Amino acid sequence: MGPLKGIKVLDLSMVVAGPFCTMILGDLGADIIKIEPPEGDVVRIVPGPQRNGVPVGILNWNRSKRGMVLDLKQSGAAEVFLRMAEQADVVIQNVRPGVVDRLGVGYEAVSKRNPKIVYCSIAGYGFEGPYRDKPAYDPIIQGVAGVMITQRTQGRPRAVKNILADKVTAMTAAIGILAALQEARTGKGQHIEIAMIDAVAYYLMGDTGVRHTLLPHQPGLPPTMGSAEPFKTADGYMTIAPLTDKHWKALLEAVGHPEWFEGDEPRNERVRNAARKLIELFPSQPSDYWLERIEKADVPCGRVNDFDTIWEDPQYVVNETFYEYEHPVAGRVRAVRPGTRLSGKKPELWRHAPGLGEHTDEILKDFGFNRQEIADLHSRAIVK
Repeated sequence: MGPLKGIKVLDLSMVVAGPFCTMILGDLGADIIKIEPPEGDVVRIVPGPQRNGVPVGILNWNRSKRGMVLDLKQSGAAEVFLRMAEQADVVIQNVRPGVVDRLGVGYEAVSKRNPKIVYCSIAGYGFEGPYRDKPAYDPIIQGVAGVMITQRTQGRPRAVKNILADKVTAMTAAIGILAALQEARTGKGQHIEIAMIDAVAYYLMGDTGVRHTLLPHQPGLPPTMGSAEPFKTADGYMTIAPLTDKHWKALLEAVGHPEWFEGDEPRNERVRNAARKLIELFPSQPSDYWLERIEKADVPCGRVNDFDTIWEDPQYVVNETFYEYEHPVAGRVRAVRPGTRLSGKKPELWRHAPGLGEHTDEILKDFGFNRQEIADLHSRAIVK
């Protein structure tokens, strides 16, 4: 099923940051055990698109997993989890700091039973400090970590219309877990602690912080905004990235106006003037007209897809990035393959996103619980 076949992951996480991380590991072959409370992951509860009771959030963040219900608030539940952790390779959780310790399933308790465990804890702000116990959701992290100010329009901070902070954290966690698993082969476990604001800052500052890298920096300087805005055409939008003078000259030659980059003004002024004239010119023809000419000039460019066109974009079709499958409850579903292609093989769906508690008994049996023990756990409402 993939290079992580045989790796067992106990996934206590909810919403996006943790579940996306474990889906990445599951897509690579790990056996992901999604452990939910009786009410389920938050994404099963919050309003949003769903079919036949299956929320899209479950489909999009929780494929390649098995699912069970374990009520860690019940007496005896922690012992069930610790017994499972003895045979696991990884535990991941993203509740507020201190909660798993109070429940008896924190790193100290787990590592005593399994010293080789890789235990990943995700928190919004970290595990010490003034923000430690504050609730953290993606828009708040975007604000604190500097994302919104880099998206500013006319001086006003703007949010990225995408749960960027959660997904960057998920990928950071996946990398950390894979590194720790390598070390665990020597017999040494790890407690990985990831603050979402740290993961986002690490992702963000390499380019947006260039004006603040060399110290002392000048107070009041805004972060850089490296990505150019798209240009409107007669039938949509396209994006162009003429980074060098060679690009600018080739671009303006391609559209028939090489004189727009000529003159004795400073380069930045000539670039701004040329860009203003392109904004006026491009709506006179459709995107294909301009892209054909700009591509021939070998200037980086592309169309701006919308969510009607992206699925049929010819490059995505060749890459087989998007695919469809039949979910046993939700019906026909569109999904996205992982970007990682190992040995030229495209990853295939090997487990559907699980229903709430769908595999509880199967999982307990796999972890060595006998039929009588499983029945007793059900009778005591520890599992479901």
